[in-house]
Amino acid sequence: MMKWKIINFIETTKHKAWLAWYILKTCRALLWRATLHDLSKYSPEEAPYLEKVLPRLRNLEYGSDEYKEAIASLGPALKHHYFINSHHPEYWFSGIADMSLLDQMEMLCDWKAATRRHKTGNFGQSLKINEERFKYSFRKTEQFHRDATEIGLL
Repeated sequence: MMKWKIINFIETTKHKAWLAWYILKTCRALLWRATLHDLSKYSPEEAPYLEKVLPRLRNLEYGSDEYKEAIASLGPALKHHYFINSHHPEYWFSGIADMSLLDQMEMLCDWKAATRRHKTGNFGQSLKINEERFKYSFRKTEQFHRDATEIGLL
């Protein structure tokens, strides 16, 4: 009987070690994404447009008509940005439905960081606005809300 307790302890400990290894690999992938995040904004295709528009965005409410107009004025820079950054729903044919879990996590962190740019930034409200903007379900909004709460974004 004692032999099985020892074997169980060893097997459980090995399982926990492998789990830790895979979680660390996931963390490494997210850290790599954090390092590479939005580097295209420094490119000649995007930087000149952003220099003109970003100061305006700070004073606009996310989702407002004025905000949408300012974003639209980014024109080719925004198209370029969405074309090469997979954490944006616009990158994907079917939007969020096609995104990997890591894309979605980077997207949530990006949305949270973006709320800090606006005087009236509200991440919870952004989730609701983006539900309509990106046509995802209320259930997905609830999932994003739980995920954001668990990782400390809300």
